[in-house]
Amino acid sequence: MPHNIGLMLHTADMNFDEIIRLAQHCEASDYHGFWLTEESGKEAFAVLALLAQNTERIILGTSIVNFYSRTPMLLAMGTRTIWDLSGGRFHLGLGTGGIGFMTQGHGIKIERPIARSKEVLEIIRGFLSEQRFSYDGEWFNVDNFHLREGPIAEHVPIYQAALGPKMIGVAAKYYDGFISNWLTPQSLQNYREMIAKGCAQVGRDPSEVKLLALEMAAPDNSSESRDAMRRGCAFYCASPHYEHIAEISGLGDDFRRVKEVWETRDYAKAASYVSDEMLETFTLTGDNDACKRRINWLLSEGVYPIIYPVPRHHLKAEDHFTTADRVIELLEGSHV
Repeated sequence: MPHNIGLMLHTADMNFDEIIRLAQHCEASDYHGFWLTEESGKEAFAVLALLAQNTERIILGTSIVNFYSRTPMLLAMGTRTIWDLSGGRFHLGLGTGGIGFMTQGHGIKIERPIARSKEVLEIIRGFLSEQRFSYDGEWFNVDNFHLREGPIAEHVPIYQAALGPKMIGVAAKYYDGFISNWLTPQSLQNYREMIAKGCAQVGRDPSEVKLLALEMAAPDNSSESRDAMRRGCAFYCASPHYEHIAEISGLGDDFRRVKEVWETRDYAKAASYVSDEMLETFTLTGDNDACKRRINWLLSEGVYPIIYPVPRHHLKAEDHFTTADRVIELLEGSHV
């Protein structure tokens, strides 16, 4: 039976053959899911189509694709395509996308994300579930239209990437769940309160809202791997969306110190300011016993971890495989 975990990668970190081998390796290792994030690397749905034809059992997902650069119809078409190619093994993760690559790369402002998230979801669901569909929205108007191949009979899981209370509220009301990052006991409690509040507003059972969490993971506990993770954490400190998590987890001052240096563009110095406590609080970094305790805590809380390897620069492909294997080894003998 597959472990209730997934693995994610940035597609630019590996070539196509390496990505296929990693997906097949995860499938053979009984990972439940293999997820792609999309920033400025390979286009997600094209890679997923390749993986759908080179795997047999593993769930394929996006964690995430943004809902600004594609229309809801195009997202529905991509979903239908990968669903059919994989035999119903696709989960869709949506979000605003990172501020940097959305504004600097796509040239798109992230405007009114809460309302847009709801509208995009409703249109995607309409195309995936109805023979003919109309929608009068703020951004999109659909006039008695349909996917040429028709709706999907089964329910396609769709998740919202969320960190803040408003986006989590949208996920709690309308999505199958949400994908978070930097999960801590404090932020998990905070999320559950937000889920309960959002569900109460629409009469939904909170247990229906699945919590998935990106889990930045090191291949080992060497100083070189820890330094790579410091750089990964420093990158997230540049985003104001993570400050609340750091604050309620008792590391707000550490976060702001790294952020201040990052904004001077001295990225190496900013990484050096990431403390060991930050690494071990927000990521799967540390000795095997500490990492095993963290994985077991996530699973015992009903969280679906999406392992997010943070490789050393000169070992990008190798560290993805090593990290995938390390997590499975940590799970051996677990009763969770």
